[in-house]
Amino acid sequence: MTTTMSQKTAREGLGSPDIFEGGVFVTKNGVAELFVQTAAEREAEIRERNLERQANALLKLVMLAKKDIKNQRGMSPEETLRRLREARK
Repeated sequence: MTTTMSQKTAREGLGSPDIFEGGVFVTKNGVAELFVQTAAEREAEIRERNLERQANALLKLVMLAKKDIKNQRGMSPEETLRRLREARK
């Protein structure tokens, strides 16, 4: 749940954390100037954003692999293992 309140109300309510649960838009002359959210909400937002970035990165890798296969730039499993072993030396 998101709440909208004026700057004056926000200043008066800063001592009452329950007001800010779920996020609060602070307005000035009816225009949103600031968004306040709890630390837990922010951490959840960051976690979700990181998961989304990881999913997008994985999708890009899959698309690159498909392109390589289409262009016949693939390797057999044996060739892959041989090259990995050589790289470890």
